[in-house]
Amino acid sequence: MNYKNLHAFILLMGIVFNTMAQQGNRIKQSINEDWKFYRDNNEQAYTENCNDSAWASITLPHTWNKLDAIDEVKGYDRKVCWYRKSVYIAKENAKKHSYLFFEGVNQIADIYVNGQFVGQHQGGYTQFNFEITSLIKYDGKNTIAVKVDNRHNADIPPLSADFTFWGGIYRDVYLVHTHDLHFDNSRHASSGVFITTPEVSKDRAIVTIRSVISNELESSTKVNICYTIQDKFGEAVYASSKKISMAKQESKQIRSDNIEIKSPNLWSPKNPYLYTVCTQIKDVKTGAVLDEVMHPLGLRWFEFSAEKGFFINGEHLKLIGTNRHQDYLKMGNALPDEMHIRDVKLVKEMGGNFLRISHYPQDPTVLEMCDKLGILTSVEIPIVDKITESQAFADNCIYMAKEMVYQNFNHPSVIIWAYMNEVLLRPPFKKDEERYGVYVKNITALAQQIEDVIREADPSRYTMIPNHGAFDRYKDAQLTQIPMIVGWNLYQGWYGGEFPDFDKYLDKHRSELPNKPVIVTEYGADVHSCLHSFEPERFDYTVEYGNLYHEHYLKAIMDRPFVAGAAIWNLADFYSSGRGNARPTVNCKGIVGLDRELKDNYLLYKALLHQDPVVELGQKEWKIRGGIATENSDQCIQAVHVYSNVNKVELFLNGESMGIHPVQDYKASWAIPFVQGENILEAVGRVKGKSYRDRNRIDFRLIASNLKSETLPFTEVNVLLGSKRYFEDKLLDLIWIPEQEYQEGSWGYIGGEPYKNKTKYGSFPCSDIDIKDTDKDPIFQSQQVDISAYKMDVPDGKYTISLFWAELVSDIEHEKSAYNLGDEKIQEAAGERVFDVLINGEIVEQELNLTKQYGAERAITKKYEIVVSNGKGITIQFHPVKGKAVLNAIRVYRSY
Repeated sequence: MNYKNLHAFILLMGIVFNTMAQQGNRIKQSINEDWKFYRDNNEQAYTENCNDSAWASITLPHTWNKLDAIDEVKGYDRKVCWYRKSVYIAKENAKKHSYLFFEGVNQIADIYVNGQFVGQHQGGYTQFNFEITSLIKYDGKNTIAVKVDNRHNADIPPLSADFTFWGGIYRDVYLVHTHDLHFDNSRHASSGVFITTPEVSKDRAIVTIRSVISNELESSTKVNICYTIQDKFGEAVYASSKKISMAKQESKQIRSDNIEIKSPNLWSPKNPYLYTVCTQIKDVKTGAVLDEVMHPLGLRWFEFSAEKGFFINGEHLKLIGTNRHQDYLKMGNALPDEMHIRDVKLVKEMGGNFLRISHYPQDPTVLEMCDKLGILTSVEIPIVDKITESQAFADNCIYMAKEMVYQNFNHPSVIIWAYMNEVLLRPPFKKDEERYGVYVKNITALAQQIEDVIREADPSRYTMIPNHGAFDRYKDAQLTQIPMIVGWNLYQGWYGGEFPDFDKYLDKHRSELPNKPVIVTEYGADVHSCLHSFEPERFDYTVEYGNLYHEHYLKAIMDRPFVAGAAIWNLADFYSSGRGNARPTVNCKGIVGLDRELKDNYLLYKALLHQDPVVELGQKEWKIRGGIATENSDQCIQAVHVYSNVNKVELFLNGESMGIHPVQDYKASWAIPFVQGENILEAVGRVKGKSYRDRNRIDFRLIASNLKSETLPFTEVNVLLGSKRYFEDKLLDLIWIPEQEYQEGSWGYIGGEPYKNKTKYGSFPCSDIDIKDTDKDPIFQSQQVDISAYKMDVPDGKYTISLFWAELVSDIEHEKSAYNLGDEKIQEAAGERVFDVLINGEIVEQELNLTKQYGAERAITKKYEIVVSNGKGITIQFHPVKGKAVLNAIRVYRSY
């Protein structure tokens, strides 16, 4: 063969090899665009000729509950809905095996391709795939139809929980094409490759790679299994190849030799160093890559000690971080990858090193980011609150546990597998001792089954059951003995008890379970970021009470070496359809809001956890403040906090120093004399000659103590009756301030007492019911009961008076929330409430009956325009006809 012919032959073989490589390499492409959605069941939806032209056009991820789960109508659509899509699949894929891969569908998915049933997956939080090779029409239209059933199913966990069960195809969907010889992705939708590190030290690491390979050819063959480990710069630190024989239609498990890496770069939260493991199947003769998968590799070892806490790579580390739910403001849980990435970054930017991924496996992007950023994680399956005593329920739990472990096996950030969150929270059969005993034994038996399955699938990680604060109940049920770690969800000082009870509970664990490592898996208090108080109380939902709560808990956690770690409940506020509270349908325990606005609690942890200097003004989200000027002055003194890890901080108001204060327990405080209008706060901390600053602008609305003051003319006042809270209405640009009793020359209520929400655990300072026809519930959730008058000594002029009411005592029966543990409300007899309202002697409302005329628990706003003359001011009188008169809030605005 001459040179020219040889050259042509080489070129030809290169083309052949490249073609084979392209045919062989795995192709994974998203098919999220251009789906059709039908919000109901349709018996013809799976067929090829179903007319879907009138269906809604949507893009995945998608949930049909993003609005109806957060409206005022009780409940939300848990039903059957359909999705359809046409997909063109090119002819060059005909020699491949094709799969549909779903990252998450809640909660039962029936898959059809070209009118043929493909398979069903049960469970809303794990990935799954189905092969569709035999059903594809190449170079033609392929119809994919997905029936999504989100109805309650007694055999599928979770059965109930304090979060919304969004329905839909709410994560990505992919079309995957592989060669006939490929890594087996039928193992619970895993990659078929599993990496372990049986030995890791500072001197060397041993890595093993177990892969499951499928030969779907009709003949036997030989292939090379190739292993490459690269450092973070892409340089190979190890490479090897092993020739294996595969019989036709055989699936075989292959284990690499022990791979030694000397002087490894260790993975940790401080240094999340990642190697990359590339595993390939290559044709023996041609060297063509038939299939290839890549995984991160973090070399680390870790240990939990019941006495000393957690250690990674031989160094002690207190695990501090958060829990996380997967939803966002008005989007439900159908989020793009970037929003999952943002959340993990928030944990890292806070200085956190731990994320409890609760209460279910989440989008794959979450663990990917935890690997990259050095966030240690716990992942769990969604057995929450209770179980069903059926074999089908148990089988689903076991299957979910396997899915969780196999799908997430190769993430170095995962150190704990968990299950059964607060499973004895509200157990049935409590009044039947014998039946209750049977129920608990069934829970214990299921827990042992799951424990055994997880430990067999992954002996290298720890297991954990998170329990609520009924210590003896879980100990008696052996649920503190079965897992390797005990988690406690503790809320002393919120749902009941006082802050010091938290400390006592931790010490009880150490005393009674001395050999069990412990993590505080949940703790938190509901905080509405627009509510503030300088006299905070339990269940007032204010920023300041939440601050007190976290300041106490954090110190107790850090002071106890045996507490391995703690996860705040929660990273972000999240939707929970059955909740009332200050922000209905939302659990507000997040340290950031639904829109990821930072709360004070986040800043406290940032000051504690960061090594670099931190100076952060507290109450940063409180942009519109208000209050009453001190007597004979044009200032209002209010507290301001700074969170910091430096020794001292200086605070400036409008450029004038307010003094240098010491930082104690990561906080310094000042009493600041705010003035009318713009107030610029600047905090400055100095370390080694370098200044660290934070700045905030506040619009302060000052009200003179004497309403006829000439230096501070009266314009408006907005008052919450029966309340010590401030409420910032960002949308309407208003600040609502607490009530005060009338004094001559000023304003306030006359007579009556604040409404108290009576429960078995004491009285709360406001109602927690969802007030209808408003999204400003805090205005209506407190009131002055048996009020006789409201008086304002305003100067002459034209005024608009708005009176706000909601009947808080009614015969409406509310479903008790299993999750508000302190909310055992005492039902009050509604009675009848009828009263007249007079303004400056004129009747404006005669025999006002809120319940009869408008309905209880409904927002009522009445607006009146009056002219004040002859110095008589404003007097609003309430004359009871039956029962006691009430007033929830008042707004008075001066026109001129």
